[in-house]
This record gives sequence, C-alpha cells and structure tokens, in this order.
Amino acid sequence: MSFKRSVETTVLPSPCFDNRSEEFRLNLAKASDLVEKIRTVGGLSICDRQYHLRTYRTCFVASQLVDWLVEAGLAEDRNAGVHLGQLLVDTDYIHHVVDEHAFEDDYLFFRFRQDEPPSVSLQGPSVVCIKGQQGGLVSQLFVKRLLGWWSPYTFALSPVDKVLYRFRTDFDSSPLYIYPVELATIQPYALSGNKYLMTYTSKDRKKSLQLAVTDENTHFLWLKTFAELGAEVLPLPEEIDSVISSATSICKFEARDIDGFVQLLSKYRGHVTLIVNVASQ
Repeated sequence: MSFKRSVETTVLPSPCFDNRSEEFRLNLAKASDLVEKIRTVGGLSICDRQYHLRTYRTCFVASQLVDWLVEAGLAEDRNAGVHLGQLLVDTDYIHHVVDEHAFEDDYLFFRFRQDEPPSVSLQGPSVVCIKGQQGGLVSQLFVKRLLGWWSPYTFALSPVDKVLYRFRTDFDSSPLYIYPVELATIQPYALSGNKYLMTYTSKDRKKSLQLAVTDENTHFLWLKTFAELGAEVLPLPEEIDSVISSATSICKFEARDIDGFVQLLSKYRGHVTLIVNVASQ
C-alpha cells in the first residue's frame, strides 16, 4: 500500500524520556525543577491513605498540592496550580492512584512515580510516556468483541519499542495488552457502516485483533505508522480485486512461502510453474 498522502529527596527523572519532541523536553525540564522544589522544601503530606475501605500507599491529595503551590508562590492562583499539577501528569512524574482522573483541584489521590510501591510497579510505559515519544501515536480505537459489539480502548504505537499497547483509558499507567508490530500483518478495509476497519495479525498468527476508527484520516495515519514500524500493511481487498481482474501474468503477484517469507512470483518468469493450493495456514 502506498502512503503518499499527508495528514493534517533525590528527584528521579521521568521513567521514560528517550526520543522526545522538543516541546516535551522543555516541559520535562520545567516539571523536573518543580518536582525538586516540592520534594526538597517539604510540606506536602505524602502518606498512606484510605478510601472506601481500601488503602493507597504513599500518595497525596491533589487539592493539597494546589494549596502548597499557591502558598509557596509557585502558582499565582488555584487555576495555575491545577495547570502545574497537570504538567506533572503529562510528563509522567505523578499519576492518579488508579489512573482514572486528570489532575483536578479536588480530594483525589495522586502518587509520585518514584514512590510507587513494588506491588503496583509499571509493566510497560504509560499513555503519557508514549505521547511524548517522537513519532508515537495514541488515539481511541474500537475493538470488536463477542456478538459483534465494539468497545473503545486507548491504543498506542511506540516507535521505541515497536509494539502496539492497549490501555483502558488515556490515564492508565501501564497497558492491558502488548502486541508486537514488527512483521505483523495489517489488513485494512474500506468504510463499513460508520467505521474504517483494520485487522491486526501477529507474525506467529497467534494474536488477531479487529480494530476500527471513525474517520478516514485517523485510519490512514494508523496504517502509515504501522508500516513505518515494520508491519506489513496489505492492500485493500478492492485493490486486490482490481489487480487480479487486470493481471495478464502470475509474475505480478507475490505469495508467502511455508516459512512465512514473501516471495515474488516474478522470479519464476520464463519457467513452467505449477501452483497448488495445499490448504495450509
């Protein structure tokens, strides 16, 4: 498929900061300085807290951080304090303890990454981590479930890890599932109902996922990024039908051999060739 069209205490560093955009690097530097002041000066209560009979380890209350920022003169008002709190979320220094909220001036529990208890340590990058990667792609995709239902999830393609991550929401600090991208196969489909479809199949054929988006530009951008990260993006079925109907020789086609490698049939030009369907996968 061709992609020629364009589409409009010691303060630890943020846990993922390679391959960043320049804007993110500036925000990261500002956030790092802010975290150092918060943790060096002290005064913000970080402790175990309970809510609905559940204990959340080493966390603080969002509204108390806003109090601290205003009292320390780092924020001119509470709105500015919320903006700084969200900056720490966006640069992955803090997160909501169950990854369900952006930063708000409210009784919400947040935690510094460096205070993360071992029992809830990261198993993969967070959504905000991938958003900051140069070339990282994050958006909502729909997954086809049993009985034909479509459920929304946040998906992210990481150019660093070359994998597809699946999250519950934009706020998640670790993925639900991880799908390798290199040598995977992506089969796009044209508009079906109100959705543009694509099917992901892993190299070993053990993982398959039917995905959908609701606009053409996002569909194209995902296909383009998949191809850039090493996946094989197949032509649309309509394009294949057009090639087949106009073909005058098998030499225009390609096929996978028994080991899964693509072979150009043009290399058999001039030879008598027998094509057999062995009904294998």
